[in-house]
Amino acid sequence: MMLATEQQRPTETRNASQVYVSGIEWLSTSIVHDLRNPLGSIYAAAEMLLELDSGPAQVKRLATNIFRAAGHMREVLADLNRIAHGGKPTAQICRISEIIAAASGAASATTKSHNLQILIEVSDGLELPLIRSCMERAFFNLIANAFEAMPAGGLLSIIGRRAGKYVLIELEDTGPGIPCCIRDRLFEPFVTAGKQDGLGLGLALARQTIRNHGGDIWNEPATGARFVIRLPLNRAALQKMHRGSG
Repeated sequence: MMLATEQQRPTETRNASQVYVSGIEWLSTSIVHDLRNPLGSIYAAAEMLLELDSGPAQVKRLATNIFRAAGHMREVLADLNRIAHGGKPTAQICRISEIIAAASGAASATTKSHNLQILIEVSDGLELPLIRSCMERAFFNLIANAFEAMPAGGLLSIIGRRAGKYVLIELEDTGPGIPCCIRDRLFEPFVTAGKQDGLGLGLALARQTIRNHGGDIWNEPATGARFVIRLPLNRAALQKMHRGSG
């Protein structure tokens, strides 16, 4: 019996190591994903600043995009440093309208299309416990995905309202919709279709963040792509997040 137990230990150690390595690989890949978009904004804005015919208003807009993208990168690196040192994410009561506005502004800086419109209708006073930087990145991923699906232009509508003890946020675009070949695996990591250099992580990371906040996200049938997010309003969820992050 002792011999069998000793023989099992190397396998158990290997399994634990594989889980650890898998976690590190997932974290590293998510960091790469979260940094690619702000880096793209910085590159595109800097490239346009090199044009000699840029006017003062255009220069100010591009400088703002660079500032926002650099701030986004600093937040990602700060979160990584906090995790590396065993720190806990800090949740706070946030206005969901401010989170969505910040994410849409950052996502708009990543596209060169002038034919994209975004309509935001969020009820006033919707406040809930959120880790601000994480939730902004989740909405950024969803909005950026919609923009990428409409390279020739289109409309993205974001509607937020209270539904009992929850907040519901509906995002729907006028793009071509979700390909049938990936619809059943839409939120799985590394699943993508029709996106050049896409990692297939945006939706997976967004869902994980939303679930970490006690919510959920799902896709509904529509002409374009349509997602519905549900987040809890109660402060008990805030306490649960703090306990779960320990």
